[in-house]
Amino acid sequence: MTRQFKSSMIRGLHWFRNDLRLHDNRAVGTLADHAEAWLPVFVLDSQLITRAGRQSPRVLFMLDCLAKLEKEVASRGVELLVTQGEPAKVLPKLMAATGASVVSWTSASTPLARRRDAAVRRAIETCGGEALEVLDHTVFGPGEIQTKTGGPYSVYTPYRNEWWRAWHRQPRVSARRVQLPASAIAVDQALAKTRLKRIPLETTMRPGLPAGGERTAKRRLRTFLSGPAKRYHVDRDIPGIDGTSRLSPYLRFGAISVRRCVSDGLAMIEEQPATREGISKWLDELVWREFYHAVLVNSPHVMSGCYRPEYDQVHWTGTSKEFEAWCKGETGYPFVDAGMRQLATTGWMHNRVRMIVASFLTKDLRIDWRAGERFFMESLVDGDPASNNGGWQWSASTGTDAQPYFRIFNPVTQGKKFDPDGLYIRKWIPELRGLKSPVIHAPWEHGADPKGYPQPIVDHAKQRVQSIEEFKRVRGTAV
Repeated sequence: MTRQFKSSMIRGLHWFRNDLRLHDNRAVGTLADHAEAWLPVFVLDSQLITRAGRQSPRVLFMLDCLAKLEKEVASRGVELLVTQGEPAKVLPKLMAATGASVVSWTSASTPLARRRDAAVRRAIETCGGEALEVLDHTVFGPGEIQTKTGGPYSVYTPYRNEWWRAWHRQPRVSARRVQLPASAIAVDQALAKTRLKRIPLETTMRPGLPAGGERTAKRRLRTFLSGPAKRYHVDRDIPGIDGTSRLSPYLRFGAISVRRCVSDGLAMIEEQPATREGISKWLDELVWREFYHAVLVNSPHVMSGCYRPEYDQVHWTGTSKEFEAWCKGETGYPFVDAGMRQLATTGWMHNRVRMIVASFLTKDLRIDWRAGERFFMESLVDGDPASNNGGWQWSASTGTDAQPYFRIFNPVTQGKKFDPDGLYIRKWIPELRGLKSPVIHAPWEHGADPKGYPQPIVDHAKQRVQSIEEFKRVRGTAV
């Protein structure tokens, strides 16, 4: 039963976005400091849904997280309102209908989201309300980790060092107590004076996709820290075993806070010192995530162009037929194809393999990294604009990385190194299950011609030379 509020209470709305949880939600906690009664709201932005598609892995996972959040808030006597439209129009309507004077939400990184948030802020303030935009999706904001001259970092390692100095100066540990406004605003009342419609959350998860929700995220974190984390520094590069946290989708939609991950990781190191090397490496990966969010905010042009503008002059010569073969996992390079088929089935791909398939697209097929970035965003359950863009530009050598164009992964040797027995390849490419290692990594080199599996669509050695020459040309032109 929804609790009613007194008319004298200060009322507020919380606009859920990439923070689909109650525990350690700084924006909800901030609203609780300002308002006594609240209405949690999620606005399905038609523009974003249309781009991704209702059946894309990312949207399906998000909707499942929303459904779990709806049940969680209901258990506390609160109803979650899910509606659709433009947030800058929806939220003021709800404020007028409920008498809310304040709206809270978490800050965003992408240029599109920041423009949308600015429009929402203007609309709220125009109708006399107060906007509470709170940093929550990352531990530190882009402007908090700066060089000695006050500028943003363009290389990861010095950023990481300063990030950890900032943490030790002022650790931002996760809050263990859920802080919510005392009372709830009834959804029926909120809708009575508007033309908005409540959207029921009826989702059917596609087989192979992970389950969403805060409870699942917490369980994954506990399982990882108590087991695989100890060997993460070794096992994280081996796609054939379950050696990673698989928390990226939950961090993407805020089903768990990054503060919780860092806090629990450091606590485990203190409790079990033998886990230090593995967990420390995992924590550094979380800092990578923060770095890419900072890059996106400080250099928004990366969403459409190269971080290093001179590389916008690179001639990408790959064909649409080659791109289609890459998307389908039919390039003839087993390690690459296994990754693409894992992505198609599960909406996720092992991080080591992500680097290999991205390098193959940009350096072997010589196809623009932006095509791969878009395909990943459409296919990944954890598709995050900042991390996805940062990872693709790193692999394409157009980004912040200090190791430039001459880093080109050999898909065969990478497979032999990180999948020596071919376990990963056999799992995702049934045509090759009858082959033993090392034949399975390069069947054509051993005279094998597995039925139904294609020959390599390009020669890696030749393509590597041509790719390096093209980057040299661009660098020479820039100089």
